[in-house]
Parts: sequence; structure tokens; C-alpha cells
Amino acid sequence: MLRALQTQGGVSMANAVLDFEPVQRTGRRGLSDEPIPQRAPDQVRVLVADDDPLARHSVCHYLERFGYQTVEAADGRQAMQRMSDDIAIALLDLDMPKISGLKCLQFLREKFPETQAIVISGAGQIHDAVAAMKQGAIEYITKPFDPEQLLVHVVQAARNARVLWENRSLRAALGQSIPASEFSARSVASRRLVNQVARIAERDSTVLITGESGTGKTTIARMIHRHGPRSEHPFVAVNCASLPRDLIESELFGHAKGAFTGAVGERPGRAEIADGGTLFLDEIGDLPLELQPKLLTFLQDRTLQRVGSNEVKSVDVRVIAATHQDLADMCSQKRFRQDLFYRLNVLNLDVPPLRARREDMVDLADRVLQRIAGHHGNSRLQLDAAALERLQLHSWPGNIREFENVLERASAFCEGHLIRSEDLQMSDPHVGGQRPRATSNLSLAGRTLAEIEAIAILETLAACDGNKARSARELGISEKSIYNKMRRHGISAGEMGW
Repeated sequence: MLRALQTQGGVSMANAVLDFEPVQRTGRRGLSDEPIPQRAPDQVRVLVADDDPLARHSVCHYLERFGYQTVEAADGRQAMQRMSDDIAIALLDLDMPKISGLKCLQFLREKFPETQAIVISGAGQIHDAVAAMKQGAIEYITKPFDPEQLLVHVVQAARNARVLWENRSLRAALGQSIPASEFSARSVASRRLVNQVARIAERDSTVLITGESGTGKTTIARMIHRHGPRSEHPFVAVNCASLPRDLIESELFGHAKGAFTGAVGERPGRAEIADGGTLFLDEIGDLPLELQPKLLTFLQDRTLQRVGSNEVKSVDVRVIAATHQDLADMCSQKRFRQDLFYRLNVLNLDVPPLRARREDMVDLADRVLQRIAGHHGNSRLQLDAAALERLQLHSWPGNIREFENVLERASAFCEGHLIRSEDLQMSDPHVGGQRPRATSNLSLAGRTLAEIEAIAILETLAACDGNKARSARELGISEKSIYNKMRRHGISAGEMGW
């Protein structure tokens, strides 16, 4: 890289690096027209790979004076060993022992594609430097070189790395990696739902998706987006239950610089990022009551203000919300704003539980097993007839999420590639599909809340001879709620003889 014996005006290049003081340089070919920054942004890490220890130490010392963190490598093999995800820039001398700089660059492109590579070449290596550029290096520098020129390229590489990091963060936020849909539609209930999705997707109205946890509400939301007019724009998901209470507002609407401790710069919220596309508010029932008026305002006029800012921004988004909770009940208990509920509940989709669409389980099991086999590099996994029958008789209180977990466990312990009935470990004691009717000595210990609620509804309906209005009064809920809960638990009046 830098050679101690190379001189420029009688001064060693290594010493020139050590003694160099930054100055503003403009109008020079290859250099930026803006001042060289005094500090590196966000403590960028740089790998410096060169077999000349003096040149390597000099470059590291120089970059550290500007706030960069450096990692040294004495040859190509060491450079590959010391690379990691948190290194943003790699300075690679092309002429290194053990493994060449060109081979290191190929390694970086395969294993660390977002790392910005700058290659250093001698006068006789221009051909190799051009080849390196074709393989993904962002710049090459020939020896001897001005240390300020090196810094300019490092600064630009740091900016590139920052943009790539932000894009990666946005991709994670946007949820652009959409898995293949596992919503099979053989059952009458599923076919009806898919038809509703097709109709709703064409419109641009707000949608509220309801259903038990694990039924596939997020999959349905993605289907609506994918088949709608906004499919070419972002699908941005916000889980209101998983975010800390004091961060939901800034996550949703963004924040201005200095709005709170740690807000070192401006940050757009998910609503802004979704502009032109779809904003998916998962578990909307968990949105804190104090934030609901702001969401109501946003739904009414599609405007927002970042936390700590007075600027009003307009965005064009479609809103889809989902919840496993009964929002109507929450409104009656003053835990959810009624006006917000009406704004969200423009178009409603209720996703049936897995036990209400047993015909879907054959296709669903096949898709899940294909995915499991693909992840673990196994051959095709299959269910024998007894195992499939047991899956179809199970009540699945955890729905598709539980279904996937059961098959994942079974695939780990089965002999060969065939899953048998004895390989299936079910957490629900009511495998036979018969819902329990409570008796005077029935213990509720060990049961889920969903099972207990189903028992309460079944017993009350039985005591009221199937009269749902009277049963709702006995249970202290609205008549609409008991219909919703019966549908959620797969309770059919026809099945029970009412």
C-alpha cells in the first residue's frame, strides 16, 4: 500500500501520513468539492489489509485521527479471517502474500456484499485494479498516493455504507420479503374468505381483520396489498403489541432531532415510509388509549406530525388493521375509542380458526413440511394416514402457529422421512375434537383462557336451550359479541342441536 521508501518531495509517504493536517481542497480531479469532515460518522470501522507493517500502521493512525475505527490485517488470509458484519469499509492491497487482494475482494462480495471495498494498486497493476472494479470495488488508488485523496474515498465509502445500512433497515421495516402464502382454501369458510379478499383488494378502503391468534391475519393483509392497486409500493407493518409503550408514537409517526434522549437526528415513522402503499397495524387492540386520538386524526385526513415537530405532513396510504380482541367489547369497557373503532371497521374480514377449516389441513401440512425440509436440507417429509387423521381431529387452540410447531417437533423426532401419529405431540388434551362440556367437578387448571371461554359459552348456551340473546345476558356481553365468540371458537348451533 504505502511504502516507507517511496518519497514525495523528499518526505517519506509514511511520515507524510503521520504528519498530515487536514485542509480543505477543491477543484482537484478525483477530489470532492466539499471540505473533508473532521470526524467519521457513527464510528465507522475500516479494515486495512497490507503486508507492509509501517504503511498499514500509518494509514490506521491517520484514519483514527478522523474518528474511524480500524482493524489491521497483515495478509489476505488474515483479512478474510478478520472480516465481520460491522466492518463498513475494506482497504485492500492487491499485492499481498498467501491470498491476493483480488481473492479477498471475491470473498467480500460473496460473504459481505454491503462492505465497501477500495483497492490499492501499484503502477503495474492497473489491469488488476480495473478487474477489481468490475468485481465490485468502489474505487482504486495507485501508489504513491496523497493521504487526503485516500480520505476522500473513505468518506464517500462511509456514505455508501450508511445508505446501504438504512436501505437494509427499511427493507426489514417494509417487510418486503414476503413468504409464499400458506392460506389453503379447500374448505367452504376459506373459499368464502379468499373471495372476500379478492373483492376488498380492489378497493382502497380501510380494512379491519379479526380472528384468533395464529389464524393468518398477517397473511391475509399481505394478500390484500399484493392483489390491490398499491402492490408496487411498500407494505409496512407495525405490531402495536411488541413495541414499548413510550416508543409507539415515534415508531408510527417519526420524530424530530432532539425530541427526546437518543433522538440524534430526524427519523421518518412507519406511516411516512408507507406513503403510496399499505400501513398494516397489527394487534391494534393493544394501542395505548392515549395514542388513539392521534391515530384517529391520521385516519380522518391522512396527516401526521413527527414527535417534537410542528410540521404537518400528508401521506397517501391504505390502512389495514388486525386484532384477536373483541374491539366492540373493549369499546363498551372504555378500553378502546368507539370513534376509532368505526373508522377502522369500514370493511371487516373475520379469519376463521383452523378447526373450522379442517379440509385445508392436507394442503397446509404439505406446504409446512416442504418448508421444514427445505430449511434443514432434508428429503421430502410425509405424514402417514394415522398422523393426518390425528391432525384433523385436533382442536388447534393455537391455530396455524401451533400447527407449524407440532410439525416442526415431529420432523425432528420421526424415523426417516415419515411422520407417524406417535411422533405428534399435542398440547391440547381434547384431541378427539369433542369440545368439553363442563361438569360440576370439571377442573379448569391447565386449560388455556380460550378453552375456558369456550366452555363458559357452551355451558351457558346449553343452560339457555341455545337462546343466544339470553346467553349473552347471562355472560354479561352483547348479543353481537356472543356470535363473534361462537364463530371464533368454531361453535355451531347446528352441530349442538340448538
